[in-house]
Amino acid sequence: MTGPSRPSGFVAGAGGPPSLAAALPGQWQFWADRAVAPYGAFGRVEVTGFSASSELSGFGQGQAVIPVDGNALGRTDLLAFYTWRLWAYYQGVPVWAGLGTGLQDDGGSAVQVSLTELPGYLLRKQFVSNATYTPAQDQTVAAADLAARLDNIGVARQIDAGPGHGRSLVYNYLDGQSRGDLLVALAQLSQGPQFRAEYAVNASGLPTCTLHIAYPRVGNAGTASGLALVVPGGASTFTATWDSAAMRTRTFAVGDLPDGAATGTKRPVVTDIRPQAGVPVLDAADDWSGISDTAQLTDLAATAATIYATPSLALSAVMPISSPPLGTYAVGDDVALALSDPLIPEGYVATAQLTKIDIDASAGTATWGLGVTTPAQRPPRSLLARLRAAEARLAAMAHNNMPPPPTGTET
Repeated sequence: MTGPSRPSGFVAGAGGPPSLAAALPGQWQFWADRAVAPYGAFGRVEVTGFSASSELSGFGQGQAVIPVDGNALGRTDLLAFYTWRLWAYYQGVPVWAGLGTGLQDDGGSAVQVSLTELPGYLLRKQFVSNATYTPAQDQTVAAADLAARLDNIGVARQIDAGPGHGRSLVYNYLDGQSRGDLLVALAQLSQGPQFRAEYAVNASGLPTCTLHIAYPRVGNAGTASGLALVVPGGASTFTATWDSAAMRTRTFAVGDLPDGAATGTKRPVVTDIRPQAGVPVLDAADDWSGISDTAQLTDLAATAATIYATPSLALSAVMPISSPPLGTYAVGDDVALALSDPLIPEGYVATAQLTKIDIDASAGTATWGLGVTTPAQRPPRSLLARLRAAEARLAAMAHNNMPPPPTGTET
């Protein structure tokens, strides 16, 4: 699978996926089924408002406004979080699916439901084994193992190792991070694998979701994607944000103490120095909770030193949802950039990778997030992100020196 497929039609029938002939105004249709095998159908769902995001090497979120009365998802179903999957179709093509995770009721005739895109289930699964991968073992093997429990919710995995890239990796029992967090961290390494959710329709006319993991990348490259962002003239709005908060010429990667470390053992520290002409020394110290392997710290330091050698550049553009049609492209695809404005009158021409899509069905727009480096630069951490990181560090400390994992827990 190289991207979202465009089926010629769906199998019609009571409770089945929406047919092309029954398209709702605005070309949006919704359908729900159960989240665990045998994935019994609830049927078509009336949705009066929908927005969602998809992320390259990350996990999207969604919101749907669902009327309470006369719907395939009844009151009890709506409150039974994680027991159902909501599939969103645009022009007859499945483009997004999520698990219900929360609900807001303001006393009206409809409720707002929060959703996590199906692969985001990995954020609720811990790694309950001990695993060591030697440099001779391809990193996509570890990535596939981290994503293995998506079988619990009927999401398949597709693994493309490409030319392969060996990496030293160590994962410990309940190390304070979920399988999803560990998979994202692996993807964010320099020369790390990428992953994305891909949607299609099977031979029975039912929607499917696959987590595609690939090295060196997922998505269509270059002109094969057919996507372009031309400013002025090609987007409703366009924003470019430069930020030097993470820029550095000297990186310190501070590791953690291994389990059972003797009193007085020093934490491992790796330094990566990359001076730049005319730039004063800019230091950055990154703490890596739960990582004591020097090879892993070297990887992390080199990654940060590479992608933050320059100011971060965040590109976003609001595009019509129908041009190009949603469902004919996905995160990971290349976008040709041709930008010109008063700040850069000579123009900026490059190729970027689509890193995020924010869908607003009511507005009829898709906001593209674009990255010009691989892996993409991350903006400075928000307060909420810093609190979550601190919580993860505390969990890693609390989970130190534990007994071996019990048998029968890896489900």
